Amino acid sequence: MASEPVEHAGGSIGRRLRVYAFHCGGDWADFAVNDPFDENVGQKQYSPYFFYMVDHPEGRVLFDTGLHPEIRTDFAARMGGAAGAFPIEMHEDGHVVGQLRKLGLRAEDIDAVVQSHLHFDHAGGLELVDHAPVYVQTAELRTARNPPPYQADLYMPADFEHDLDWRLLDGGHDLFGDGAVRIVSTPGHTPGHQSLLITFEERPPLVLLGDAAYSLEKMRQRRLPAIVWSPDAMVESWERIERIERDTGAELRCTHEADYSGVPISPSAWWS
Repeated sequence: MASEPVEHAGGSIGRRLRVYAFHCGGDWADFAVNDPFDENVGQKQYSPYFFYMVDHPEGRVLFDTGLHPEIRTDFAARMGGAAGAFPIEMHEDGHVVGQLRKLGLRAEDIDAVVQSHLHFDHAGGLELVDHAPVYVQTAELRTARNPPPYQADLYMPADFEHDLDWRLLDGGHDLFGDGAVRIVSTPGHTPGHQSLLITFEERPPLVLLGDAAYSLEKMRQRRLPAIVWSPDAMVESWERIERIERDTGAELRCTHEADYSGVPISPSAWWS
């Protein structure tokens, strides 16, 4: 983890690999979302919403695009009938454009987007960076366009039905060809969920899990969350993630981990 004045964040080609975490808001949901059998079911806990930017010497990549600005200004219209189920607090500048602005960057400075999956809290900013290629699993886009009833309220066509440059994947992908930024297939939460493995020169790797797990503790205990497409696929993904952790010493970060005290939040801090 490192920090220094923000004006250094937007350097030119040749800059050192960095990862910025953008905290765009969060929700107050029942403990049952993380584990239907948690001893605190019936009580609420705060779950943060994060998205990220990988600043690689050859380009800037968003991992997820967070919430759409209308979530804050007209929540009911954006979410429709699902609005009552997701009490969300979105920061005023919590959208893609606002967070990039803090780093002295514009939306046009993003070179690619990697979507962990296409749920509304991860894909809401896609139209704000619609110039950039979007890497997504084929199974995820197919599911988003024809979701099962138990996840239909989480996929908002207004988030992803734009004239986007889809780069469809069926498995892993090395984004720059140098091993530094690798997409890892981690289905379970959704059919086409994917995570991001970032390898640095001078510190252990970082795995941005997205929603492959909501909580590392629950993952270790093999306690499944409430929102899941395939329990078996999710457990297999957990095993894959833990193999990466074991083999490389990687740091693991869940997007919605309730305890995010160790996350270096942009713009004043980052992973490097």
